[in-house]
Amino acid sequence: MFRSKLRKQYMLPEQPCNDCLVHCCCEWCALCQEYRELKYRGFDPSLGWEGNLARQNQGVVMPPVGPKEMTR
Repeated sequence: MFRSKLRKQYMLPEQPCNDCLVHCCCEWCALCQEYRELKYRGFDPSLGWEGNLARQNQGVVMPPVGPKEMTR
């Protein structure tokens, strides 16, 4: 279940009850909580999995490395 994966990845507590029970009793509440958590973590759920991966990989730029610039 995605809720369990999300909780484990971000070390979120399993409160007030277990993940399965939350989805069974109030699926809409569970989906809203997951959506808000993803937005809070910087993801855009409307982009989907591939869109978020592409967006995360855009901002990674490695600085140039010169030969032994920091030696004494």
